Amino acid sequence: MKIQDMTWAMVETLVKTEKRAVLPLGSVELHGKLSLGTVTIKMETYLRVVGDILDSMYRSGHRQILIVNGHGGNSFVGGFAQEWLMTHGDDRVRLHNWWAAPNTWAKVQEAERGSSHASWMENFPWTEISSVDYETQNSKPPLDLDILHQLGPEDTRAFVQDGNFGGMEKREPKLMTQIWKIAVDETRSMLETGWAD
Repeated sequence: MKIQDMTWAMVETLVKTEKRAVLPLGSVELHGKLSLGTVTIKMETYLRVVGDILDSMYRSGHRQILIVNGHGGNSFVGGFAQEWLMTHGDDRVRLHNWWAAPNTWAKVQEAERGSSHASWMENFPWTEISSVDYETQNSKPPLDLDILHQLGPEDTRAFVQDGNFGGMEKREPKLMTQIWKIAVDETRSMLETGWAD
């Protein structure tokens, strides 16, 4: 169920028996040849927004919140959620980086080691831009992440050039569908099991 498809009264009734909720987080950023709609906000602003959303979910009665993160740069939200729990001790919050979950990552590595940000592993049929020609034969060598993590935005752009941190730009739809199914299954498992009492 999506809260956007429910009234407040429906949510109020639902949380009497179902305390779980999913908070999806992501980013629209320089993803090589993938779709773009970028707006940049400061980390402080982002955390305030996430905090307000968690507060709202808490007030609505949700007590098991799974944050499903789709962006490596947002992983700091896990630490923020732990801090948030200091004032919401009867809640449970878990961070799930779907692309890094064990089975999903294993499938990606089985297909091509060294694949990374903005490569084929993020290029699902629904994120492609139809007018773009994607490289499907030659794989970009992985970037030196130690150097990358030292750079500011302009130097990062010059260092990365095309946005791809390593790997081919596109793989066959069948593989992408398999990876997506694995990711969905792992996310569903995180939502359904492993919650503290």
